[in-house]
Amino acid sequence: MQLYLIRHAESANNAKPIFERIEDPPITARGRLQSQHLADWTKSLKIDALITSPFLRSLQTTRHIVDRVPQKVHIWHNVFERGGCFRGYRPDQTEGGIGLGPAGIRKEASSSEDDCIVDETILDSGWWGGKDRETNEEAITRAREVVHRFIETFRDSGKIVVAVIHADFKRCLLDQMLSETTHVGSLGPMVNTGITKVRYNGNRWQLHSLNSISHLPARLITGVET
Repeated sequence: MQLYLIRHAESANNAKPIFERIEDPPITARGRLQSQHLADWTKSLKIDALITSPFLRSLQTTRHIVDRVPQKVHIWHNVFERGGCFRGYRPDQTEGGIGLGPAGIRKEASSSEDDCIVDETILDSGWWGGKDRETNEEAITRAREVVHRFIETFRDSGKIVVAVIHADFKRCLLDQMLSETTHVGSLGPMVNTGITKVRYNGNRWQLHSLNSISHLPARLITGVET
């Protein structure tokens, strides 16, 4: 399996001071341009599986890929950003939001409902459903589960898998995959639409490229601060 972990395009939260952030922001005008460049880049891949988070910013980023290269989109309930869909910005603010339900997710991710496969655990009441903010320990456990899901679903198939996710959860995944050989904390920022490629050979993960932004012009590079 060749797995491409891609951070979503610039969201409204990325472009705002932290105290103005909201629970499920869309991507910005610059984010849409980033997504278009990313989508053009994906034309060079023969994608076997396209996976994305249920957050609006990742769905809108993915939509650009689907519009360029029509294909099925798989929305996994457990590849969302660390913390989940919560309100507020301080560590002590834990109130949960709702998140989109299956109908809203399909509308954002693809022009064809038949081409959008949503995990059955995502309900009409919203994929987050008002739960409290996820703890760091819960995020680490979830990352371990997602890595296992990648392996169980694709294993050593040789398939090309693209996952549009989030910066902090991307670090969580890489820590689970590479901790024996790589200190993930030293890898630096995960920029918007940055592409990281890892390969699973049936026994272990190997890092092939990190945070590539060769598809972006310099004026569109964002997310270097966090």
